[in-house]
Amino acid sequence: MKKLFSIILVIFSLSLNLFAHSGKPQYHVIIDTDGAIDDMRTITMFLSGNNIRVLAITCSQGTLLPDNVFLKVKSLTSAFYCEGIPVGVSPKTDFELPVCSSFAQSIKWNENILQNTYAADSSSSLLNKITSDYEDKITLIALGSLKTYADWIKQNPNVIGKIEKIIWYNNHEITEGFNYKVSPESYEFIKNSGISLEIVSNVSNNLTINRNYITELEKCNSIYAQQIIKVHKQDIVKDKTTQNHLKLWDDLIPLYLNVPILFEVKTDNNVKKISLKNKMPEKFIYEIISKLLVSATQTNNRIFISFPTDTSLYLPEYSKMVNSTIEKYGLIEWKAVAMTNEIHGHTGIYSIIGAKMGIRAMEYYNVGINNMYVTTFAGNKPPLSCFNDGVQISSGATIGQGLITISDSISNIPTAIFEFNNRKVKISVKQEIAVQMQNDIKYAVKTYGLLTDEYWLYIEKLGIKYWTEFDRHEIFKIEEIKTIEYY
Repeated sequence: MKKLFSIILVIFSLSLNLFAHSGKPQYHVIIDTDGAIDDMRTITMFLSGNNIRVLAITCSQGTLLPDNVFLKVKSLTSAFYCEGIPVGVSPKTDFELPVCSSFAQSIKWNENILQNTYAADSSSSLLNKITSDYEDKITLIALGSLKTYADWIKQNPNVIGKIEKIIWYNNHEITEGFNYKVSPESYEFIKNSGISLEIVSNVSNNLTINRNYITELEKCNSIYAQQIIKVHKQDIVKDKTTQNHLKLWDDLIPLYLNVPILFEVKTDNNVKKISLKNKMPEKFIYEIISKLLVSATQTNNRIFISFPTDTSLYLPEYSKMVNSTIEKYGLIEWKAVAMTNEIHGHTGIYSIIGAKMGIRAMEYYNVGINNMYVTTFAGNKPPLSCFNDGVQISSGATIGQGLITISDSISNIPTAIFEFNNRKVKISVKQEIAVQMQNDIKYAVKTYGLLTDEYWLYIEKLGIKYWTEFDRHEIFKIEEIKTIEYY
């Protein structure tokens, strides 16, 4: 049995590498949440899964009121820098909040608590917008009741053809489940809609969020695992974990999608009921979760088994910065900048900025390579045009794939527009950073002359400085461009 679990772990790890920031994820999901703490863990697992693309998150009433759920979700996505994932809010209902509501409300999903300073989109209009032109079938994930999806489908029955299935967490004794009780009529509607419904449940109810779970996550070098740990180290949450009150509930849904071999499926009246197979060791399940949480920090490799990080493989001026730079900015950015410099022909400053911007844009939308249309405003004349190389290599939006346009309009500040699923965002270097770069280049020209050997040596030193000192989360200004009216 132990050998079997080891084999499953190996297969799962290989599959994560296969889909690592893949341009073609296996699942395209929309998540509906009601704000419980297991929802926080579950959404984090979804965002960290490389073969899963989260298209949107909607907030419904259940454990908390929708507006309060919205603030928690937005704070969580900002923790992972994927602010571009759209979040909608469903209407309030007459359902009375449960006793655990005050506990859920007191938990911070991120230390930076956001204030609702703008009107959130309604769930129905957001769902219409996200699915209107999306080519792939969509899996709907319900972590609370089924009301948000039922109301949407009632308003727009044509969307049924776009839905692959709905996966819902609820008790297998359906009418006993909290998520059912929030909106029984929504379950009945979905059940009779013809849409495939799968209900995931922890039937044994013995997998707890305990010290062993936290210890396993602490081994992960992953912002996703670290965020879960931070949330569960809050005093009010720690008290619940010591009492073994918190279980793996909604967490089982992303686990099921990624490792279905761990689960058994029973069909009852055309509804699939999903549960973990018997005798699954707690430690093994925690190991699988930790593997999933680290997967989004791995690189998308097509030639390498793993991207080289052995310092002995790098030239001296780069070998000494490998480990510290990866520690600061991650392996994905390291690979993008290293490959940009190799292909670009020298360690350039604008090309490095372009590589960092491409990674930031993918992070913003939470997508992998080859998924965004890009328009740059760097022209075709060096040194500014070197920016285009970095953007292409990091994001996969290459000329050959027809995903990039070099605008005739030129900005002296490195700027690009990134588009995904009919949504656009403009990313530009902050003014003070752009001025610093321009002044550095002027100094090089004045001191060494244009394009002399000394000039290029100085530019390479600048490139290394920018590579190691410029944090992609701090040097860019991001502005959403409103292009489509909401329904």
